[in-house]
Amino acid sequence: MASVVSASAQNYTQPFYKGLNGIELMRIPAIITLNDGRVLAAMDNRHDHGTDSPQNIDTVIAVSPDGYSEWEYKQINYFDDCADGTGSKDSACFIDPVIIQSKETGRIFALVDAFADNTGCMNSAKDTGFTADGHLKLNKSGKESDAYVGDFSEGIAHIIEGGKETAYTVDNEYRLYLDCEPLLIRQINSDKEIQQTVFYSDIYEVVHTSYLWLRYSDDGGDTWSAPVILNHQVKKAGETFLGTCPGRGFITKSGGKERIIFTVYTYDGGIEHTSTIYSDDNGGTWKRGEIVKNTLLAGKTSESQLIELPGGNLRMFSRNKSHYIAACDSTDGGVTWTKSKADIDLDCTANCMVSFINLAQAIGGKPAVAASFACNKNARADGVVRTGVVEENGRITWGAKYHVNKGFCAYSCLTELADGQLALLYEDEPAHISYMILEIAEDGSLGEINGSNCTESFDEGFLPIRNFFAKILSFFGLL
Repeated sequence: MASVVSASAQNYTQPFYKGLNGIELMRIPAIITLNDGRVLAAMDNRHDHGTDSPQNIDTVIAVSPDGYSEWEYKQINYFDDCADGTGSKDSACFIDPVIIQSKETGRIFALVDAFADNTGCMNSAKDTGFTADGHLKLNKSGKESDAYVGDFSEGIAHIIEGGKETAYTVDNEYRLYLDCEPLLIRQINSDKEIQQTVFYSDIYEVVHTSYLWLRYSDDGGDTWSAPVILNHQVKKAGETFLGTCPGRGFITKSGGKERIIFTVYTYDGGIEHTSTIYSDDNGGTWKRGEIVKNTLLAGKTSESQLIELPGGNLRMFSRNKSHYIAACDSTDGGVTWTKSKADIDLDCTANCMVSFINLAQAIGGKPAVAASFACNKNARADGVVRTGVVEENGRITWGAKYHVNKGFCAYSCLTELADGQLALLYEDEPAHISYMILEIAEDGSLGEINGSNCTESFDEGFLPIRNFFAKILSFFGLL
């Protein structure tokens, strides 16, 4: 039996549920506790499908005063080229939210991948989507051109073609105008007319690649900035897809300054590699870290999350091809990394996102961390939450393992609430997100605060034998 505390009962409500504002299918949970104790969560509104881009997908956030109830909702990224509640690969979309808040300024950052119609990770063009001097490039009538979005002034920019201003303009949401009049097209799956944008226009349209689309809020999530596309600062010309690692961003210190970090990864039809993008000026400018090198059997690193070790070094935990979560370290604030190797103490489902966070509270007088992931060796199933203590040498001793469920379990995200409880937002069935709050005992053991859950150990089968051979492969640097 797993070690489980006898947690006190306390009611809480689900931030996301079927039927929320007409939303039936949802994926990709993200959650953070804000500086003032409020809790902000985000997810993909997948409308009538559970699939990835290209599809109709938008970003929804929920904010609670304490993480227990009174959730308020806002749709912060929305393309209206496809009717609500319907899907189409002809739709532009947003996918895979990741959120974090500056500890110094309070600014909240929300980063997603943005795609034009009929575009996703698997068919992104090998292009930054920007000119050499940092302007958003545009195709014209489906063909390459020298057109681009000029400099913005008071929220409006002219489209430049042939080196000259045209009568076409865009606003700071990239909606398209001709002679100051909105240009309209018919919405997919309806007869409604909607305004064109350069992400789904049949006149001027962005290059069909991936875009890192950032918004920020300086008032706790009530209002959000116009989007800032980061490609020209961080994407390399030879890359096809460069996308977010969904869940949580990270805040650390580097050179005496606060550093905001997002983990990102590339996919070019072959091997995936994680790296970071980071800002030392509260999101004003962004730089790209070096890619993480993979061991032979890990095969790749993609969706990743960060923790900080005593002394300030960072550790990255990554989705990979093996049945162990991969880990690597950085001594320079997330710019360069050691080779990513499988952590044989963390057996998991291969090829699934994982969540790791530092805890404010200690366990046994030592710095503590928590993790959530699916641990079934054959499928995205059998969710667990684990706590561990960080030794002075950086080694993590993993202790309690709380079994969330025995069924489907995929992406998840953790946050520590202001009252010290541990909140878990996770996919408990295909295209559905559930929420659980756990109490952490002094010894690190866990229990759900408002009822019993799956506490039985899973059938680990040949796991001890597998781990024995894994130690051998790890010794030779293969895992």
